[in-house]
Amino acid sequence: KRSYLGPTSMDSELSLIMTNLAKVQKGSFAFDPFVGTGSILLTAALRGAQTFGTDIDLRVLRGRNPNENIVSNFQQYGLPPPELVRSDNSIYHRHFRKHLPLFDAIVTDPPYGIRAGARKSGSRR
Repeated sequence: KRSYLGPTSMDSELSLIMTNLAKVQKGSFAFDPFVGTGSILLTAALRGAQTFGTDIDLRVLRGRNPNENIVSNFQQYGLPPPELVRSDNSIYHRHFRKHLPLFDAIVTDPPYGIRAGARKSGSRR
């Protein structure tokens, strides 16, 4: 059992199926734009991919404490840690290249705001 789980953490079997469908393999560059607790990236790393994730909620990226966070899950399985960035993906065009592919696979479970509650981020106008 992973050391860092949240109320919306994805089931490991489902993340395995999703990374399989995305053809994640050794040497792939896999991205999860709504990383949460890192379930998908963990499975991608187990397949040998380099992993990159973003989330709007900095508290989720930092975890509960130094022993319960996304990186601790990767350490638990002896995997290299993912690259993590706090990002608001609603401003998509500022984050990604349109003319060249950047990632081999984008695998995600979009936030629905049902179980964990939606959060807003950004300036107030």
